Amino acid sequence: MTELEELKKRVAELEKAAKPPEPFVPGPRFQFDPTDGMSMPASALKAMIDAVPNSLMSDLRADSRKPNPVTQGATPQSQPIQRGSGWVDERPLEPPPGVELCDRLMDAQDAQDRTELARKIAQARLSKGETA
Repeated sequence: MTELEELKKRVAELEKAAKPPEPFVPGPRFQFDPTDGMSMPASALKAMIDAVPNSLMSDLRADSRKPNPVTQGATPQSQPIQRGSGWVDERPLEPPPGVELCDRLMDAQDAQDRTELARKIAQARLSKGETA
């Protein structure tokens, strides 16, 4: 091989090495599907279908076709919403409803307890021989 051929070969190798590599092109992405390849016996599928009446399935299909403001966005308002200042008229402080009834029940029980206590004290004095 002559010197000229060797130099040409060397230049070709250097040009090939200096050439930027092909741009990276990613391959198709693998989508993981945990249900891939799953199946069930026909008897199990039939049992599931028989468990739900046809009338319920038709009602569910009809419901799915109705507009839903939660999932599909609200319909535009025909009138602008009137917003207040956020202040509310003051209300006088008062006990919650039913507290008066509870108070009366407790007063009646207190009266019974006082009567019972007085009876026990009187009985204890009589057993000791004391006179009133």
